[in-house]
Amino acid sequence: MATQAERMALKLREDSEKARREKERREFKEAQELDSLKRVFKRLDKNGDLRVDVEDLLLELAFLQIPYTRKEAQMVLWEVDDDNDNCVDWEEFRTTFHRTRDDKTGCEPRKLFHVIEFLMHDKNHSGVMDSDECLAIIHARYGKEALDPRVVDLFKDDDDKSIHFSTFMQVQSIQANNAMRLTPSSVPAVRGLSYSRDKSKALGA
Repeated sequence: MATQAERMALKLREDSEKARREKERREFKEAQELDSLKRVFKRLDKNGDLRVDVEDLLLELAFLQIPYTRKEAQMVLWEVDDDNDNCVDWEEFRTTFHRTRDDKTGCEPRKLFHVIEFLMHDKNHSGVMDSDECLAIIHARYGKEALDPRVVDLFKDDDDKSIHFSTFMQVQSIQANNAMRLTPSSVPAVRGLSYSRDKSKALGA
């Protein structure tokens, strides 16, 4: 029969092995995310000058069927353009993604973040993402139990399991508003999540 010291040593080894596996999974996930982020940056950088400018963004938004004006696209970039050079380089791109992803206050600008997030799941450059992946994002961000019935209705009759960017943004808006309704004292308004049926406003006011 094992002594208390042996049981403790076994428990320490098990805990150490568990921590090692969790660390490996986390590092693998982070590496996958970084590769995906680099892929999206390259996709948005249409002329290959290692930065995303208003022309790049307008081209991608047009492909996603979001007819933004030049001024509106400039505002999307301006929100995250830390050095105020009228474009977003790789460091700013990566920083805004991680900063907004980890934001718990809802105060970070999210217009460009949502474009990035959608494109990360549009791996074959088709302009659509899988509805199950969209729901997974919502579950991770708000909790499975907080899924709004209106979101469920959006996907109920979706036979091909594909959604466009305008629907993706509608889902984000519904869930953000639902979160504010459920916890109005602690969940602030989230910038860049307002939605209109007019596709030109799909990124928010």
